[in-house]
Amino acid sequence: MLNVKNLTFSYDKTPVLKNISFKAKPSENIAIIGESGSGKSSLLRLIAGVIKPTTGNIFLNNMSLQNLHLNKYRSHIRLSLSEETPFQGTLRENITFGDSTISDEDIFWAIEKTGLSEFVKQEPKGLNTYINPEGKQLSYTKAKKIILARAIVTKPKVLILEDPLDQFEAAETKRIIKFLSNIDNPWTLIVASMNPRWENTCNRTVTLKNGKIV
Repeated sequence: MLNVKNLTFSYDKTPVLKNISFKAKPSENIAIIGESGSGKSSLLRLIAGVIKPTTGNIFLNNMSLQNLHLNKYRSHIRLSLSEETPFQGTLRENITFGDSTISDEDIFWAIEKTGLSEFVKQEPKGLNTYINPEGKQLSYTKAKKIILARAIVTKPKVLILEDPLDQFEAAETKRIIKFLSNIDNPWTLIVASMNPRWENTCNRTVTLKNGKIV
């Protein structure tokens, strides 16, 4: 279980999040919603351990994030942010982040689930297809799919996504949301997005306004 308790975060002495508390049970799907500037991105980064709270704490299975080795904590979590792009390297390297222990079976599972199968089939070099810096030879949605495949390939305990399906067609958005929110998946899903489909699909909604839960 993930437990966010009395979390406050300030940037340059300016409050961004104020006294945020909620729990996320295993296999639960939570949508974080709110207007731009409400604190959604900061909350995701705090949960992922990318930044530290000013006050408050985050617990994973009753163990404080402050007491856990950060690398061990992050090994159970995958984070995909809206500004993330593919990097210079092969498709395999982009999906595995260079982790050679990830099997081809898991790579192709992630490729199939994110809708990249046809793209890989059409590329003569398959997983060894070279990706330019920031994925510049790819369409926007293909680049986003690579980032999403990277997030799910290790089947993490907590999957944290920020606008993962921005600009996707409606039918594909519906299909991927159905997969990501399936309770048979091994993860607790926490997603921040303005797309109302997430709010309609997730078990629970956390609404932020001016850095507070409303």
